[in-house]
Amino acid sequence: MAADLVTIVGFGSLLSKRSALTTTPSITGYQYVRVKGYQRLFAHPAAIFFERGEFPGIAKPETKEIAALSTRPEPTSSFVACAYQIPRSEWEPLEQREEEFAFVEAEFETLEDDAPNLGTKVGLMCTRSTDDKMKQTSLWERYEKYLRPYYGDVTVWGWAADSSIRPCPVYCRHCVLAVQKEGVPDYVTKSFLDETFLVDQKTSLRDYLAANPHVMETPPPEEFRERYSG
Repeated sequence: MAADLVTIVGFGSLLSKRSALTTTPSITGYQYVRVKGYQRLFAHPAAIFFERGEFPGIAKPETKEIAALSTRPEPTSSFVACAYQIPRSEWEPLEQREEEFAFVEAEFETLEDDAPNLGTKVGLMCTRSTDDKMKQTSLWERYEKYLRPYYGDVTVWGWAADSSIRPCPVYCRHCVLAVQKEGVPDYVTKSFLDETFLVDQKTSLRDYLAANPHVMETPPPEEFRERYSG
């Protein structure tokens, strides 16, 4: 990997190259890979969901539908992700934007015979952080403001497997639409539905959507339609 390039591993809406280009427009070497040793799941709230439109934004705090995607170390799990490279100048704004996460160097396996050679099989991937680290960021005050009125205690990364936090419908729909875009291979879509889990670490996204059809029937506010349409 060239010193001026950073390898990124994406696991949500970035699975659509179109979506990835809107986030980091100078991507090169975009390809699909498999990450082993991590589980992809909806297990933490995103502050920005409360800020997308009139409060509480696209979050649904009454039903705990406030969760975004993250990953956690889990030796027996794996999922299909994307890997690509960006200039270091685009990495710093991306890192700042994703400040609720920790970043790990995740190893990946190439899945495509004609995949571009990135010069590495390790990329930076968002994973779960800790509340203690969150309290050192500018985000914690926002979480205090949004979560305390509904839940009393404030936690970002402490939602237990039995906490019943659920995917934010607009965001979840956005991610599903992204993996259904033209050009996204079927195995990527299948992995997203079957290898993404709720906070209980057992319920697959496919099963959750089947039991909760309202998720895919929840459009974003008009002013965020382009941002949250895959």
